[in-house]
Amino acid sequence: MKFFDVAVTFTADQFQGIYRGKQYHEPDFAEVLKRAREYGCEKVMLTTMTLEGAKRNLQTVREFPAMCKMTLGVHPYHAAEIYEQPDSQYLTELRALGESLLAEESSPLAAFGEIGLDYEYLERADKETQQRAFREQLELAVHFQLPLFLHVRESAEDFISIIKPFLLRLPRGGLVHSFAGTTEEMLQLVELGLEISVNGISFRTDEQRDMVKHIPLDKLQLETDAPWCEVLGNDPKIAPYLESAKPLPASRKHSKFMLGQMVKTRNESCNMERVGLVVAGLKGVSMEEVVEAAWMNSNRMFG
Repeated sequence: MKFFDVAVTFTADQFQGIYRGKQYHEPDFAEVLKRAREYGCEKVMLTTMTLEGAKRNLQTVREFPAMCKMTLGVHPYHAAEIYEQPDSQYLTELRALGESLLAEESSPLAAFGEIGLDYEYLERADKETQQRAFREQLELAVHFQLPLFLHVRESAEDFISIIKPFLLRLPRGGLVHSFAGTTEEMLQLVELGLEISVNGISFRTDEQRDMVKHIPLDKLQLETDAPWCEVLGNDPKIAPYLESAKPLPASRKHSKFMLGQMVKTRNESCNMERVGLVVAGLKGVSMEEVVEAAWMNSNRMFG
């Protein structure tokens, strides 16, 4: 079985060895990717949240071109940063970077995003600013003609209202990643032609588990959203699905880091099997069926 982890935030502090603002160890992403391959994860997409983050992701994709691709866009958390510069300078730079990457013979750019709406953390950017950034970036997406990499949290109604008029001009569709909403919201997104990816955060409540159960296999993708959103193996509702999981490598607390070992509570792509096992268990189908469907869907959209 082969896995394509479609959401890894390489720019997160934990992959740089930083925890609560303090440096505990050197960056170890090469080891993270090595473990991923050992556990069947052959492809990883690095998700971009800011223009500066895109440049850091690009360096890593250049270093590991056989395994890594990247997205390009501004996360709703950072929407206000777009308008701190005059005359749309931020989006102009974003567009220029995208055009230069797409002009390459083997482009590292696989999707446009992470864009969307998040109404849970409005102190980072208010609704009006997020909506403006979403619309303006959707116009950029039409220009690039890339598949979308999307974020929606506590905002499904506004998200659907904004994105729906754009979808006819975006024939490659898109993925709503790290989805943890309701079954009804998921079905509304699928009806628009969008696909859904899930990770450990999608398994936390009965309502979320019911949503995962009802995702059509031809619209399903899998991810870790590392270094966050781990599968909680001690959750009695999902632990039975993990009984056949391959044991994970040794791990230590970040304060006792050892190169080559995992860091406790830091999620990684080597956990993709566990995501697949839970989805298969919730849907009542074989692990092989889930993993093959997700692999095919991710490669068709981003490969």
